[in-house]
Amino acid sequence: MRLLFMGTPQFAVPSLELLAQHTQVVGVVTQPDKPTGRGQRLTPPPVKVAAQRLGLPVFQPLKLRESQVLEELEALKPEIVVVAAYAKLLPKRFLEMPPLGCVNLHPSLLPRHRGAIPIQAAIMAGDHKTGVTTFQMEEGYDTGAILLQEETDLGPEETGTELSERLAQLGAPLLWRTVQGLAQGTIVPRPQEGEFNYTKPFGREDLLFNWSRPAQELVDWVRALYAEPQASAQAGDKVLKVGRLRLAPEWDERAQSAQPGEVLGSIKGRGYVIASGRGAVLLDLVKPAGKGWMEGSAYLAGRPLAVGVLLG
Repeated sequence: MRLLFMGTPQFAVPSLELLAQHTQVVGVVTQPDKPTGRGQRLTPPPVKVAAQRLGLPVFQPLKLRESQVLEELEALKPEIVVVAAYAKLLPKRFLEMPPLGCVNLHPSLLPRHRGAIPIQAAIMAGDHKTGVTTFQMEEGYDTGAILLQEETDLGPEETGTELSERLAQLGAPLLWRTVQGLAQGTIVPRPQEGEFNYTKPFGREDLLFNWSRPAQELVDWVRALYAEPQASAQAGDKVLKVGRLRLAPEWDERAQSAQPGEVLGSIKGRGYVIASGRGAVLLDLVKPAGKGWMEGSAYLAGRPLAVGVLLG
């Protein structure tokens, strides 16, 4: 089968690798290289690196809607287009190009958590289950008919990074089974039904602490953002990244009379306790400005915060 693959981040790499074993991947479309790090060095996306390692032709168009780009991809004559975290809507002309259509691998149980950040959204919502879905792409945003789904439990301490890695491994064989089923005519698409929600890309303000939220919400929010893109608090004139919070129920009563974000005290050998909008949390894993990740106990030992100080 002649297959055109589209994807950009590490999440898409296991799918590309598996499909390259079983199909003729005629091309790989990914986002352009981007400057990263302090030196702003141009860095290729993970899918490009994987495609080059596999000896596959790579395309990095700035705009997919340009006629020249579309003609170049149409000339590859793919029978099916497979998309995994490409992050851009496909034009109608492109969607209608392959005989077997365009298939998307989405890391949620659609229609729940459509949109840009379904992995983090499932954790932040306190979901106990999540999964991966393959669906037929159409002009709407994650609205197409469902092809296959696979469900998995969401661990109570699983981070966004860990869940992304796990769903990537779960999604690759599901995507391959979808491609096989479409080629053999054994999959019956079913429309998305029930309640749905859309998740939006993180803005800078979405990564800043709102200490007025309940303690459990903060715990889930922080683990959703670890280790990327990371939750940020303001400690004096410094930015403090937070990678893990723990509930501190024994401090809840004291937190009732404190302001959200106020340092209530500390637990010896563990870390600082902070008041939230409802309950208290322990700073369990942090990254001070210019430092690496450290346990809350190490931060407590080396960077004392006074009781009553407000974290922003």
